[in-house]
Amino acid sequence: MLKAKRLPFLIILIFILNGLIFFRAFYTIEGIEEVFAECARNSGRTSAAINLLVLIMLGLFGLKRIYHKNSLKDAFRVLITLFAINHLIHFVFVSFLFNSHSRELGIVEHLHGFITYICIVLLPIILWISKKLSKLLYLGIILHIINVTYMISHTFYSRYKEEDPAYLHRTGIVIMGILVVYMIYRFFKERSIKFEIDKH
Repeated sequence: MLKAKRLPFLIILIFILNGLIFFRAFYTIEGIEEVFAECARNSGRTSAAINLLVLIMLGLFGLKRIYHKNSLKDAFRVLITLFAINHLIHFVFVSFLFNSHSRELGIVEHLHGFITYICIVLLPIILWISKKLSKLLYLGIILHIINVTYMISHTFYSRYKEEDPAYLHRTGIVIMGILVVYMIYRFFKERSIKFEIDKH
């Protein structure tokens, strides 16, 4: 399913899914602010789900082994690309949400998020054009995934209120934390595997 040749079809599915998210919110929720808030929440959950798949893949196989097998490498690059596209759509919903509240989405106030988004956009481009998995790219990918997972977890944690325990989001944070630990464990386990030039 996650083959490179199917990427255009999967991208279309991401747009369709977010379109359904918008129309469902638009026709079932009153108030444009609440509509965009619901869209941002659900598109963010979609990104979290894709990120979970990335974490599971890295934990199960390890990044070096993924790059040693073309089918796994393509699946990994497809997931990273789908995450980037979906999270850009999520950013659009967030921007409309801020505008509906007459608030500015300033770069300085959200510098970490801004830098993270730049990395989210650049990473799939780098992965598709890179001919090999260098040490720098390897460490960059691992740190990027940890940073993205932290950003998602921080967003989930901000939903917690005394009147709304947000058990789903808290469970998501725990699961992501476990998967990050698993990924780091795999990181140390595969240290003996040498970096090899990609076949493509």
